[in-house]
Amino acid sequence: MPASRRRDYNIDGAPYEIGQEVRVLNNPNNDSTFETLYVGLCGTVVYFEYDCGCGQTYPTDPMIGVRFTDQTVEEFWREEVQSVP
Repeated sequence: MPASRRRDYNIDGAPYEIGQEVRVLNNPNNDSTFETLYVGLCGTVVYFEYDCGCGQTYPTDPMIGVRFTDQTVEEFWREEVQSVP
């Protein structure tokens, strides 16, 4: 998906806000494509993706782009991350 289709701004009804810190949970959906490398790591929400064809719904259920300290970005479902207090 081209980066231009990603929404890097807050969206009313989205589960998180851009810039919010989140922690990756331990594959709560039992998703075979889940990357366990990120379990327990914290990162920052950098975009929402609604158009990649994975069953997302606007505005409440996007893929959530999370950037980690090593600057990698990975996408997660809302159930796969939680906000960090």
